Amino acid sequence: MATITQISNGKSLAGVSGTKVATTSSTNTSTTTTAASDKAKELKNQFLSILLTQMQHQNPLDPMDTKEFTGQLTQFSALEQQIDTNSNLEKMLGALNQSSLSSAFGYIGQTVDVATASTAVQDKSVNWTYAIPTDAKSVGISVTDSTGKIVYSGAMQNSAGGSAINAGTYSLNLKDADLTRATVDGEILKVAITLKDSAGKTMKDSAGKDITADIHTAVKVDSVQSDSTGTFLQAGSMLFQINDVNKIVKPAATTTTTASDTATDTTNTTNTETTT
Repeated sequence: MATITQISNGKSLAGVSGTKVATTSSTNTSTTTTAASDKAKELKNQFLSILLTQMQHQNPLDPMDTKEFTGQLTQFSALEQQIDTNSNLEKMLGALNQSSLSSAFGYIGQTVDVATASTAVQDKSVNWTYAIPTDAKSVGISVTDSTGKIVYSGAMQNSAGGSAINAGTYSLNLKDADLTRATVDGEILKVAITLKDSAGKTMKDSAGKDITADIHTAVKVDSVQSDSTGTFLQAGSMLFQINDVNKIVKPAATTTTTASDTATDTTNTTNTETTT
């Protein structure tokens, strides 16, 4: 049975336990640096060609102004320095990219928290953590596969006599038995959380926009990929960058219940999730 557990009364996932990952933003500029170096070399050759042409055609009785000649030599020196600088920068970027790739391998086998509604099936189960920012009469849950087909749907409803689902942070854990079909490890599933009012309509804020839940997932990194666009971590068919990792966390605990799926908050209020 699906397990929904209220973790806290917090309305944000910023405080979810785990180890914060320190990341640095990096951009692949190897192509840009190479283009700049080629352009500098082209300008250098053009400069030499113009300088030699001037020297060949100058009047011996009226030679070139030495100030102009000195200025051209200065430009030539600056141009060469620019080429050397671009070359050194390209080497440094290569070293940084290699370092980034090396550090990415350290994530293999780690379970990481990523802010996304999509997740990968691992060990025949999926999990999400979501924060509801405000009380709601009911909370609809829908999970779809990569084709958009619904493989799970349910609704959280307060069974303890309360009039609403409390704002707070919840975890959702689903196994194959909870879904309409068997899954394949590595495939992508996506969850949608809908807050509804007493009229059964989607709740909106003062600006008329739908009130949404902040959704995260915890996945185990099983490989690393790298190409010209950057270095990516992979969990099943799910690809994401190191900068997308919020925290390193322990695998989400799963609890099997034999009766109705339940969720318990810190105030001992029980929220029952019913499958529709």
